[in-house]
Parts: sequence; C-alpha cells; structure tokens
Amino acid sequence: MKSLIAIVLALVMIMPVTLTQDFSIKTSQHIQNMEKMVSNAKNEIHSYKSYNFKILDDQFGAFVYTKCNGIEKKTPILKALLNGIDVDNNPNTGEGGKDVKINAFIFPFVNQQNGKWILAISLVFKIIRLGNEIKDSDFESYVQLNLQGDTYRVGMGSSYGQAIPKEARIVFTIVPYLMYNREPEYYLNLEPVFEGNPSNVSIFGEYIGKTHQYIQLDFKPAVTTIIKFAPSVKIGHAGISIERDASQETTLRMIYKGKFNANLTIEDVPMLMSFNLSISQNHFEYNSNDEFNVSMIVEGNHEACALIKYLPRHIAIDGGVNGYVSVYINNRKTELILSNRIENPTTFLKVSNLTGNISFAWKIGLNGSIAIDGGKNASMELYALDGIFDLKGIKKAEHFMFSWNLSVNGSIAIDTNWEWLASYSLRFILGNFGIEINASFIRADGYILQWTPSLPVFNSSGSIDFIGDIDFSIMINGIWYHLF
Repeated sequence: MKSLIAIVLALVMIMPVTLTQDFSIKTSQHIQNMEKMVSNAKNEIHSYKSYNFKILDDQFGAFVYTKCNGIEKKTPILKALLNGIDVDNNPNTGEGGKDVKINAFIFPFVNQQNGKWILAISLVFKIIRLGNEIKDSDFESYVQLNLQGDTYRVGMGSSYGQAIPKEARIVFTIVPYLMYNREPEYYLNLEPVFEGNPSNVSIFGEYIGKTHQYIQLDFKPAVTTIIKFAPSVKIGHAGISIERDASQETTLRMIYKGKFNANLTIEDVPMLMSFNLSISQNHFEYNSNDEFNVSMIVEGNHEACALIKYLPRHIAIDGGVNGYVSVYINNRKTELILSNRIENPTTFLKVSNLTGNISFAWKIGLNGSIAIDGGKNASMELYALDGIFDLKGIKKAEHFMFSWNLSVNGSIAIDTNWEWLASYSLRFILGNFGIEINASFIRADGYILQWTPSLPVFNSSGSIDFIGDIDFSIMINGIWYHLF
C-alpha cells in the first residue's frame, strides 16, 4: 500500500511536465525589450559565484540527502516520502517536527517523433517547506534513485539569507535516443513557488550510467524555467545546444560537466532563448538565430574566460589570451573581453565596434612585438602583466605592427602601411626601460628608431606622422627621453 501511494504521488507530480513532439522547446523569432542596457562589470569582468553542492560518494541506493545550516542527513526514500524530514534536528520547528515534505520518483515514458517512438526518463523531485523556521537557512537537498543499474540525482540549494521556496518541483529528463544515431538530450525544469519576491536558488541534475552528465543551474532570482541541453563531441570540438523557456528574465549560471566542461553565466536572460556553442581548448564559437542585449561569461579550464556584451548571431574565437587570438564578430554592438580570470584579471584583450575578422599576435617582454590585422574601425585594448603593458586605439589601419628591443642598445619599429590609427596610446614599462606613445592619430611606414648608449644617440629610418596631442618617449636606464 505504501508503494502504491508513492507511485500515485509521483504520477500526479509528473503529469504537468510535457515536451513538444521533437522534445524541443519552442523558441522565439523575435525578442522584445532589447533596450535594456547591460550592467557595468568590475574590471570589465563580472564575478558570479555558483552554489557549491555537496554530493555524497554513493552511487547505489535510493535516499534523500539534506543539509540545513551544517546539519546533514541521509534519509531512506520511502521514509522521506511518507513521513517528511526533520532537517534541523529540532522537534519544535516545522509541522510536527518535520521541516520538509518530499516527493520523488523515476518516470519512464515514450513520445512520438517523426512517426518513431522515443523513450524518455524523468526523475521528479518535489520539496515542500513546512513552516518558516528554516526559510532563510543555508539549505540543500537532493534525491538519488536507481533504475536498471543507472544512478539519477536531482536537487536544489539555497544560500543563507535567500528564502527557500515554499514549494519547488525539479524535473531532470533524459532522452537517450538508444535506437537512433542521435546525441542524447537533457532537460532540467524548475517550478518554484514563493510567498513573497523570488530569491536565488540553484538546482542540478546528474546521470551516472553509460555516460556521466552533471548539469547545474544557478538562478538570480529563481523563476519557472525549462532548459534543454544537447551536448555533443565532434572531431576536435565539443558543443552544447541550449534552449530556455521561462516565466520572466533572470540571471542564469549554467555549469555542465560530462563530455567536456563548460561554465556559462548570462545576465538578464530573455524568457525565450536558443543558441549553440562549440568549445575546445583553443576554440569557442557561438551561433543563434537572433541577437540578445544580454551579457554572457564563458569560463575555460586553462585560466581563460570571455565576457561577451550584447550577444550577436555569430561570434568565433580561436587562440587564447597568451600570445595569439583571432576573433570574428558580426555585430558592432558586441563587446568582447578575453581575460586570464574573472576576478581582478592581470591580462585582458578587449575588442568592440567590430564586424568581420581581427587577429592579434603578441610577445610581451623586453624584446617583444605586437601585430594586429583586420578589423578596420574596431576599438581595441590589450592589457597585460597587471598593467605593465597597456595598448589602446581605434584601428583605422588594416595592418598594424609594433616591435621593440628595450636595452641599452635598443630599437623600436612601427608600421601601419601609412594608414591612420586613431586615439592611439601605448604604455610599456618594465624595470628601467619603457615606451610611452600618445596621439590623436598616428601612421607609419617601415619606421625604425634605434639608439646607442652614448648620451644616448637616436637614429631613425622610414616614415612616421602624428596628429593632435603627441607624446613619444623612451625610457633607457631609468631616464625618460622625449622625442616628440
């Protein structure tokens, strides 16, 4: 009888969850309210901390895990379903000493796609908060269930001071396409109910079987949302397709661990959104059928991250922040920042006002160079070594090359094919040597400046021209020499 009650409860919970005929979420062809501006970032890079779930190293058994203000419990699933859980070890809180009521069940079902029957498996987890005593606690809970040797987990977390929803239903659905030559798809669905304004909530779904997939969503604030993940691996690249359908805008952080790792943060996510990503160690590519006036942060595994303001239809990045990068952007509204880390970056490359390709190659040191090709009219900034090297300019010229040998017998070389750079400034100071160039406009054709240690003596060849306020200075052995 108890098992029958559990089955009935689970069926009631799963009934509202529906997928379209092709297991995809309807997407919008036109996104409204594009006028909202992207918020300013500290150091041009946003910091968004993810909820840190604690997952027990236990791949067998059916149970509910809870942690409330540091008090951890592992409750057998049937006991949790029928009796609820006292998560804080206080018989005077909640209802009858129970603080949460749990419902959970695995539900296999089939759907038709193009005349073929497709199997899907959903793990449903519903948690109801009883009373208000634990409402603002540091709280997390997840359910673990097994089916034919595979392990399924789904859970929710809320940090201290953030209201735990009065009710929350989380559904993790897997479409394995066992009989078809098609990559699996995963859906993670949240339906929270709050007594007041919604707060920040994190959810996750995990599958351990033929593959190991972990998907986490951090909502700021939590709203009713369903997100589709379709991870795939091609030769040299990993990709993920994401579709979102929600009740309102929210800031969303998505963490995926499986065939590859990807961390994404998107600010002010529209209610309807769909895009595809292709990711590898040295490649990132984003494609969408629409433009979105939102910001996306992409975090890599090699101390590299990207901030994209105003998502275009297409952006591609090859290389990294350590010596070479090639960028393609198809909308001048987009601003791209590549950085070595999110918080307090010591090196970043910033590009805006670009349609088309631009490439950067650089070597930073006492003997170094920088070459920039393409991207006419693009604004650019390269900030390296915590400000030791700082280059800014508007690239009117198709080609720009600058090299230097900072020593007692040294030289610099500048070339723009006699095309102008606008609002140009460069500052590089390393030890007792340095370069500082500022001008409203600058152009050069094979210009080389050399110096010798006596006095010192400067000799130049080629051509260089400046317009506007000009500062062209070289520091040798700690002494600045103003040349223009």
